[in-house]
Amino acid sequence: MYRLSLAVRYLLTRPVNLLGVGGILISVWALVVVVSLFSGFLRVLEEHVRSATSDVVVSDVPEWTEWNTLQAALADDPNVAAAAPRLLHYGMLIPPGRRPAPAPLPGKSALHGGDQPFLFVYGVDAALEATATDMQQWLDSPEIPEDLRAADTATPLAAISETPAVLIGLERMLREGLTVGDPLRLTTARMVRSEDGRSRPVKIEIDLRVGGAFRTEHGGFDGNNVFVDIGTLRAALSPDRPGSVQEVAVRVHDKQQLEETAQRLSRVVNRVTEQNGRAFGRVETWRERNEQFLANVSHQRGLMKIVLIVIMVVAAFLMLATLSMMVTEKTSDIGILTAMGGTPIGVTTVFLACGVVITVAGVSLGLVTGVLTAVYLEEIRQAMLWSTGVDLFPLDVYNLQRVPCRIEPAWLLQVTVMALLTGALASVIPALRAARHDPLVSLRGI
Repeated sequence: MYRLSLAVRYLLTRPVNLLGVGGILISVWALVVVVSLFSGFLRVLEEHVRSATSDVVVSDVPEWTEWNTLQAALADDPNVAAAAPRLLHYGMLIPPGRRPAPAPLPGKSALHGGDQPFLFVYGVDAALEATATDMQQWLDSPEIPEDLRAADTATPLAAISETPAVLIGLERMLREGLTVGDPLRLTTARMVRSEDGRSRPVKIEIDLRVGGAFRTEHGGFDGNNVFVDIGTLRAALSPDRPGSVQEVAVRVHDKQQLEETAQRLSRVVNRVTEQNGRAFGRVETWRERNEQFLANVSHQRGLMKIVLIVIMVVAAFLMLATLSMMVTEKTSDIGILTAMGGTPIGVTTVFLACGVVITVAGVSLGLVTGVLTAVYLEEIRQAMLWSTGVDLFPLDVYNLQRVPCRIEPAWLLQVTVMALLTGALASVIPALRAARHDPLVSLRGI
């Protein structure tokens, strides 16, 4: 009993021990808040990416593949609900007679997308695309003004004034001041084999008119991609192959069997595209297709964990320093305690209990404040913006409605165990040093 009472007395009579509590508190708080923020951001980012793609994507389809043959083969799978053909090309899309805008600052387009005229062009069958993706929702987004909507969302790529239509991301349309019906020119190129057997690029220009705006949750997709009718792109790129397809968007019935379905479809595509004993085509789930993009955010979260764990180590050294000072100050008390029959284990327990109490208090306060801060991050951001004008987390940069947050119980448990072990280790060192004091030497200072 005397051990606990001595430990409490030493802690209460030395306010410097609050530094140890504060260090542990701040490190635990940072680990909870920052990781919860990154986890929430990663979850929202996955939702955004998911909204802009199909369940499964068949890509790298060779040029000799006919859509009717591939469609029939894919439809045989019981989990395939719909499939839509695509052609994917690239080019610059600018109004006729206007020079391209200067290139954006490095890295800017990675956040916003669409800061330059060079983009990817999807040739799609609008009716089939709406069955395989959420294209209808992209066109019916409530954020699209009425004057920028497609005249008929059922046939959004219908020609305007006998000119092929193009669907453009909402942010690009607003930034460039485009309206429905405005003329645009797509400048691109394709490789043509000459009589001598060599391939050379041939410039292609396609006159288009703005058919309307679309908006997904994935800002990078909206800004860097446009849609035209697949027939328009076929006529320009492969007029001799009216059934050509480069990519297929697939929707499945049961999303729980996404991986198994992708594996079955991969075998189907390889069988259909096989030529001279070699199989072509690649089948990926939406997550596999965007794996690198999502892995970047996950990697940043891992790096932040390492940095914040270092902060916890620093806090442990701070606690080690305060406990070592306490042992030095209480040298005479240690001598009296051992002279009265106190054992080395008893002395160790006294100072170890001090460290455990500091650690438990810091971890408890850190967990509570960390969880509360993470849950109310959006309210804290708004309060800071209102009081100081400083926006801690600009939502428009990441296309968010509010600051994301995701509390992971497993991570809270890891932080708690890690902090307790770190605090206990920092407490053991000065406690053992106190137990090794010679009582005769300690009593000389009285």
